[in-house]
Amino acid sequence: MRPVWWQAMTAWLAGRRATTPVRRAESHVRPAAGPLQGEPLAAGDVAAHLQRSLHALALSPHLVGEPAGEGSSPLAEAVDRALQDRDWATRQLPRRPQLLPQLIQTVNDDAASARVMAAIIGQDPVLTGNLLRIANSPAYKVHERPVESLQRAVTLVGTEGVRQIISAVLVQPVMQVQCDVFPQFSTIIWEHALLASRAAADHARTVTFGDAFAAQWLGLVQGLGAALVMRQVLQEAQVRGSTVDAALALDLLQRWSLPLAQRVAAAWDLPEPVHQALAADAQGPLADSLRLGSAAAAASLLCRHGHGSQVRMQALLEQLPSAPPHALRWIWRRLHGRAVETLDEAGAEGSEAPVP
Repeated sequence: MRPVWWQAMTAWLAGRRATTPVRRAESHVRPAAGPLQGEPLAAGDVAAHLQRSLHALALSPHLVGEPAGEGSSPLAEAVDRALQDRDWATRQLPRRPQLLPQLIQTVNDDAASARVMAAIIGQDPVLTGNLLRIANSPAYKVHERPVESLQRAVTLVGTEGVRQIISAVLVQPVMQVQCDVFPQFSTIIWEHALLASRAAADHARTVTFGDAFAAQWLGLVQGLGAALVMRQVLQEAQVRGSTVDAALALDLLQRWSLPLAQRVAAAWDLPEPVHQALAADAQGPLADSLRLGSAAAAASLLCRHGHGSQVRMQALLEQLPSAPPHALRWIWRRLHGRAVETLDEAGAEGSEAPVP
């Protein structure tokens, strides 16, 4: 029996899916790569450029490196009006996972025992299944005998591993978007969120000595913001029976992903520093970790999909503030030297091979 909060999220997702297909408008673009292949890029533009390129990759690989579009349309205006509506959050934001406050408090408590963590995780069969699956994966398994005890799994995976598993499993189902118009959107956005959360946590842990768990949530919630934008775009397009132009969707993703991520952070009562770091002009250690983590994750995915070399991507990342070369090299190896693991509702594992 799945818990109430999981059923509520599943029902919410089902209600948001389009009942008729939304058509994609043809975009006539050049297969450009621009600064991703070596052209100069101002240091202050690196993070924004990589984020835009990531969103472009999720929509259509041909958009990567293209200049920003201009102008508006009835569909874009409708999406803007809907997202500006004061009641939008009440109607559209997913409910906070029921176990979230308890889990955040526990995993941030250094004195919390494996038994306490296991007791909380055991309340959710999805969390339980994924923790046991990962504890039995080659990365953690040290004995031939399978890990069948939650408490042993928590001990084996470690606090950081438990944090990553919990965060990913709670957020990923809400990020699934039924998007026939842009078929790789959900996969790319989820992979980016997962990688960004890892890189932001590594940056907080080793560079700013900040709250690594908060930094991890920043990467995940930013991805959730992008998923909510796309869901609204598809809904408005279906109501109007209109096509969705990739360049229009890209513009909306750029403008609305962070504001919607802030609304999620507020609705889910995430720590106040998380709210502040999601602001477009945020400054401080957590904002630096989010900026570096998001940019590094985007660079890794763009590289994996053939839109830039590792050398060029690392050179771009070195221009970011709070990115000392030695720490950046270590974060890049951890980020780019491994497969991207994805989790579906049933806990099935999938991965994309890393670029050598």
